[in-house]
Amino acid sequence: MVMSMTGFGRAVKQTSGCIIQVEIKTVNHRYREYHLKIPQQLSNTEMALRNRLGKYFNRGRVEVSVKMTGQLPARKELHIDWDLLDSYDHFIQEIKKKYSVPGDAVISDYLRIQDAVEVVESGDRAEELSTVLISAADEAAEQVLRMRHAEGIALSNEIHSYIDELEERVLKVKEQAPAVLKKYTDRLKNKLSELMQDHIDESRLLAEAAIFADKADISEEAARLHSHIAQFREALHASGPTGRKMDFIIQEMNREVNTIGSKGNDSFIANLAVDMKVLLEKLREQVQNIE
Repeated sequence: MVMSMTGFGRAVKQTSGCIIQVEIKTVNHRYREYHLKIPQQLSNTEMALRNRLGKYFNRGRVEVSVKMTGQLPARKELHIDWDLLDSYDHFIQEIKKKYSVPGDAVISDYLRIQDAVEVVESGDRAEELSTVLISAADEAAEQVLRMRHAEGIALSNEIHSYIDELEERVLKVKEQAPAVLKKYTDRLKNKLSELMQDHIDESRLLAEAAIFADKADISEEAARLHSHIAQFREALHASGPTGRKMDFIIQEMNREVNTIGSKGNDSFIANLAVDMKVLLEKLREQVQNIE
């Protein structure tokens, strides 16, 4: 299935006191290239973000803009010095034994011990921020894929029409090739007849015709063009990235068309070659956008 390299996605995720927005834009590029804009407080998530994006995009320029507003409230944690409490409890028990003090210590007594129980703030929320960022990136990337898929369908339809037209021109070339050879042979025969006063040297005529046939035979080029067209159609329906392969096939088809134009020695063939080059250029322009 053809996938375009052009797409856009945007997602916003919120965590306590903080909003993270991720925008992803992709455009065509020969390889996969990342351009990330990430706030300083999220810079440690860049590698994780790149790895995540690699699961969605195989080719193209991927531009990612991350914005964060607000601040995460500090996380409060309860720290208890159990060793200190154990020592305090041991001290109380010793006092009760030594001085025969009645009564038991209650929990509130332990909580009032200085430095034994305290509430501290933890400013490290990197893991939570990374989770929110990756979640937003996933959602934005999915939107991009949907857009790339929809555009890929439109590209595929247009490419199909161009390749069908190209194949029609190739068939016309093959149909015209024998007539071009006969036309040249007749012209050669008439010329020799004038020069030799109707005493035609058949062996010379055949030799000249054979030389021309060898130089002007475009059947091999037409056959290779048909083969390239078949390969192109296969690539068009293949799964995964196929844009670079199709671009290479277009280059090979263009080479065959140039040869046909130079060997054909016929205005009709020449016009067909021009038409085919125009179609190949249109194909190339569309293929540049395929992943």
